[in-house]
Parts: sequence; structure tokens; C-alpha cells
Amino acid sequence: YLPQLALAAIVPVVVIARLAVADPTSAVIVVLTLPLIPVFMWLIGVATQAATARRWDALSRLSHHFLDVVSGLPTLKVFGRAKAQAASVRRTTDEYRATPMATLRIAFLSSPVLELLATLSVALVAVSVGLRMVDGRLDLATGLLVIILAPEAYLPIREVGVRFHAAADGVAAAERVFA
Repeated sequence: YLPQLALAAIVPVVVIARLAVADPTSAVIVVLTLPLIPVFMWLIGVATQAATARRWDALSRLSHHFLDVVSGLPTLKVFGRAKAQAASVRRTTDEYRATPMATLRIAFLSSPVLELLATLSVALVAVSVGLRMVDGRLDLATGLLVIILAPEAYLPIREVGVRFHAAADGVAAAERVFA
């Protein structure tokens, strides 16, 4: 995570500096759209963290309920109430199965959102370059340079999110092992 964070701090600055020399308009577009990725990463992270906390509470309640029902089955059987609790066990099991899927759905949707944002940002640069090339205000070599370099400004920042989640998983696993 930390090496990728260093790359995310250095590479976009270098790419923007090169773009500013070749095509200042494209550099301005990249400078204006680049902060959107960390902002959306933060917003998605906050939403995911809140959803995960709610799901964790739900899973905790469900597991305790399930344990109570299963551990009380012998007593319930003695009093003829075991069949009445079968529906409760079935309902709890279904909820327990659905809750992690909802959390995974949120986690898996965050990546496409960030990819879409980066793609739209690069598309803005590409459309701007294309229109200026058609007008004759930009030559082909500069246009190609800008179109090739623009995605490279966004890549390290997107990768920080991936590396962050991997590092967080590793830290959580290490904490469990050492505990």
C-alpha cells in the first residue's frame, strides 16, 4: 500500500507536468478531474464502512439468535415446541445467508464506479484533443502524446484503493492471528 501511495503522489504530478508542456488545456482538464477519484473513493469508503458496520451488527445478532435457538432445542423438544422454532431457524439462516451478500455487493460496486469516473475523465481529455485536432489547433504527435499519457495520471490513484483493501485485509488477518 505505501509504495503505491508514493507512486500515486509522484506519477500524476510528473504526467501533469509533461501534459502542461505539451498541451496546457489537457493538463487543466486532468488537474480538474483528478481530485474526483480520491473524493469518490472516500465517499464510497464511508458508505461501505457504514454498511459493513450495520451488516456486522446484523450478523452478530443473527448468530446469537441462531446459537440460542439451537442450544435450546433439547428443552424445546421436551416441551413440544421444537417444530415451532424450525421456522425461526430457517428464517435466521436465510437472513444470515443474505447479509454477507449485501455487503459484498457494495464492495464490488465500488471498483466499477471508480473505473467509470477515470474513464469519463480520460474521455473528456480525448474529446478535447480530438476537437482541437479537427480544428487544426493541435498536431497529431501532441494529440497522441496527450491521449497516451492522460490515463497514466489516473492509474496510480485507482491502484491505491486496491492496495489499501489488500493491506487492510492483511492487517485484520494479522491482528486475529496475534490475538
